[in-house]
Formats: sequence, C-alpha cells, structure tokens
Amino acid sequence: MNGGKESVISDEKINAAVAPGGDLPMFTVAIPCYNEENILDANYRRLKETCEAQGMPYEIIFGNDGSVDRTLEMIEGFAAADHQVRVTSHFPNRGAGFTYREMWQAARGEIIIHMDADLAMPAEVAVPTLLAALKDGADLAVGSRYVGIKAEYPLKRVIFSRGYTMLTRLLFNLDVVDTQTGFIGFYKRILPALDPRSDGFEILVEFIAQANEAGFRVAEVGIPWIHDTTSGETEVWSESIKMLAGTMRVKRRFSRFKREQRKNER
Repeated sequence: MNGGKESVISDEKINAAVAPGGDLPMFTVAIPCYNEENILDANYRRLKETCEAQGMPYEIIFGNDGSVDRTLEMIEGFAAADHQVRVTSHFPNRGAGFTYREMWQAARGEIIIHMDADLAMPAEVAVPTLLAALKDGADLAVGSRYVGIKAEYPLKRVIFSRGYTMLTRLLFNLDVVDTQTGFIGFYKRILPALDPRSDGFEILVEFIAQANEAGFRVAEVGIPWIHDTTSGETEVWSESIKMLAGTMRVKRRFSRFKREQRKNER
C-alpha cells in the first residue's frame, strides 16, 4: 500500500500455503481474529469446505490481533495441520485496521476475500458471491446487508448502521449503502494505489472511499446476514463514538488523498 504505516508480519511461523502441485493460490481468504476461541473450530471447517468447493487453489490467513484467549494456539494448530492455512500475529492488540493491513500484505492470492471470523455472512454464500462479482468486472466487491436483503439485525444496530451510511455518503460521495460489514473481495493489484491508514474498523470506509476515488470499479452485492454473539458482542454506543472520531480522521486523510489523485491525473 502506498505510503501508509508499515505493518510488520510479526509471526515468523508463516507456512508456505502453496497448493498441491506447487501452484500459488488464486484467492486468499483473510480472517481477522480477536479472542475467537468459541467459534474458530466450527467456522474453520465451514470455511475450508467452502474454499474447496470453489475448485481453484486458495489459502486462508488468520490474523491474530493480540488475543488473550486460545485463539493463537488454535490457528497455529490449523496451520500446522493444513498447508493451506497461514497465520499472522502481533501483540498487544493493535486494532482491526492494523490487522487487516498485515494480512493483506501477506496474502499471495490474486484475489483477497476478507471476512469476519463470526461468518455472520455465511461463508458458503459470501465467498462465491464476492468471487462472482469480481469475475463480472468489479475491482472491489462489498458485501451488503441492505441491497436486496433483509438482515437479521437488532434495531439499535440498524439505527447506527443507517446513520453511519448517511454520514459516509455525505463525507465521501459514496454510492455504497453498507460499508461496514467486514465482508469484501478485491484484486490485490489495487493495493499499491491506495493508502488506508486507520487502525480501527473505519479502515473499511477508508478503503472503499479511496478505491472509488482512484477510479476502481466498486460493486455492492447483497449477502444474507445472521447476527450471532457467540464470540462476544460489541457495545454499540461506545464503539460508535470511536468510529465517528476515526471517521473524521479518515475524512481529513481522504481530502489529502483526493488532492494527490488530482495531481497524478495532470
């Protein structure tokens, strides 16, 4: 990524993750993890089955964001038993954005499918849907709870999500309705043109806004959403304050990014 904070891949146990026969993966599934021990076993199996069903070489990267439960032990166990699994890790907890950049830099696939560990958008739907959108011409595909979909979502979260959508449309001139699901797919080749620096969840709107401004084709695709709190529940109101503060920082950086884009176009 161009000019952003460097994210050092701090776990040196990353295995080769080369498909049988020596092929490099065609797509990477990136899964950020923070204290996910309750859901990892089942969701790893679901994810593995889904990736196998795509019929092309793949890898799965689990990114440990300073977890203090058994998350790191578990994902390292997956990597030891499965050559298609890789691990990035750092301590202490650095935030979602830092972890995303770390995984994206480590990815070997031409395509990166980024998903939350809770698989709130079911892997068996999200992976082929995002891959299909990219095959149809998108450079970046954004999974949405609201495009042709009725999400199973608590009212207070719907209120915050819709309010945040209005804000991002105003600040970044985006047509994307739902920037914050954490389920996106994109070609890795777009990364050098972008400079997302956020360490929080607002990296998603920063990444999407920059891709849109840089002229990449952004598609929003509806994917079913199942609200599951097995791995823990985010406190909406306190998180929203942090998100709003982070988003205003993103806006300032985005203004500089736009100026650079204009300069490069001359």
